[in-house]
Amino acid sequence: MMENWFVSRSIGRYIAEKEQDFFDGHESCRQKTVVQMGAAWLRSREGIIVVPRDVKMDCTAMAWESQSLDCLKMAHSHEYSANPSLALAEAARVLKPEGKLVITGFNPYSLWGLSSWFDGRCLPHRSHCFSLPEFKRLIQTLGFEIEYGKFMVYVPPVETAGGLRFWHFLEKAGDRWWPQCAAVYGLVLIKRRAGVHLLPEVETELAEESMVLGTARTIG
Repeated sequence: MMENWFVSRSIGRYIAEKEQDFFDGHESCRQKTVVQMGAAWLRSREGIIVVPRDVKMDCTAMAWESQSLDCLKMAHSHEYSANPSLALAEAARVLKPEGKLVITGFNPYSLWGLSSWFDGRCLPHRSHCFSLPEFKRLIQTLGFEIEYGKFMVYVPPVETAGGLRFWHFLEKAGDRWWPQCAAVYGLVLIKRRAGVHLLPEVETELAEESMVLGTARTIG
């Protein structure tokens, strides 16, 4: 299954390392409610709730209350679900306004799209993987905006460590010349809500005014 593939195969560990760097660099929700859906191979800092290690639930029917999470990490977990679109809709439901969804997905239009690994056992079914244009259209309908994006893994789907070393030169070349052919993309998404958002300086002024009024009432 997925967890075994990412830790037992050279190519799986290679991808896991790339994605670990991506998630480590874009987890900005410190001191807040952060949940990681699946991906036990992904190392997480202390304080993050990991599904299913800490609590069991399906990503298409999350037990969290609406607008209760500050950050949600999904390393391919939507692709392994029975309904990837529903899993993303659930992510939008449980995140607070301005909350972040940090997510990775396989690119079906890369060299990897031809691999027999996309069988629902080692890797998700190919039909469950969105191309980046498809993914962008879907997340826009759910109220997400893209804050940051990164393409990863340009080596072909080889089995051995020797094959990875041989093809490693494609990483720099691919990142420069054909980034959209990468096997994996990572995105940091922000859940937006229409309405008025106070500027930080306005919020500070309102807080100071409230303190003055409170003091005046006490003295009076």
